[in-house]
Amino acid sequence: MRAWTALFLKDFRITRSIFFIGLVMNALIVMLTLYLGMIANDSLLIFLPLVAAVIFHVLYMPITLLISLKTEANQLHLLLHNPRPASILMLSKLVNSLIMIVCSLLMLYLMSGLLIIPKFSLIESYWTDTWNSGILIALHTILISIVFGVWIILLWTLFHFLKNKIGRWSWFLLIAAVVVPSWINALFENTPLYQVLTKWGGITYYFPSFNISPIQTYAGEYVYSFLIIIGLFALTAWIIDNKVEV
Repeated sequence: MRAWTALFLKDFRITRSIFFIGLVMNALIVMLTLYLGMIANDSLLIFLPLVAAVIFHVLYMPITLLISLKTEANQLHLLLHNPRPASILMLSKLVNSLIMIVCSLLMLYLMSGLLIIPKFSLIESYWTDTWNSGILIALHTILISIVFGVWIILLWTLFHFLKNKIGRWSWFLLIAAVVVPSWINALFENTPLYQVLTKWGGITYYFPSFNISPIQTYAGEYVYSFLIIIGLFALTAWIIDNKVEV
């Protein structure tokens, strides 16, 4: 446990600057929202900066992981000669980035509430729908960010494996490593097999106060996404342990 804590703290030190910069940016966005609230007549328009900030968080984990991995690349021999398996080393970085994105989104979530309370006199049902929709958006934002994050780790690993094999041509293979699986996945999602594997465990989200149709998702889709995350992560760890060289 002590070794894990030390590893986690090291990863936090590498990326703490981007974490604190992100919190400052959140505060600036809230200040912009307050300013728009004073000059704009449209009460909903003023929350566009907050919506944009939440959407931008899909890039949060890829950015923090890329910064962490770029730092590791400067002393790659230390990473590769670490006695711990690559799965533990990369998991520490993922958990570190995950905690950061949760803290950042939680800050925006709470600040949004402080802005909404004095601006609107909402009935109880509207409050419930507002908070629940915020949680739903945040959870899906985190899930997408995790998927992008594991792809960044895999591409970084492939680059360091290929650069000693084929040099500058490794960039072309990295592009292919993104385009080809994405194309295959897009084709697969249009097949009956994909429907069978994912369209089960229906979850319906109702927001009657928003006057919108119920939002339908499936537990199978979440399981499918998590299996992809686990598969990409396992492949990354295997390549680092067995193929990447200084």
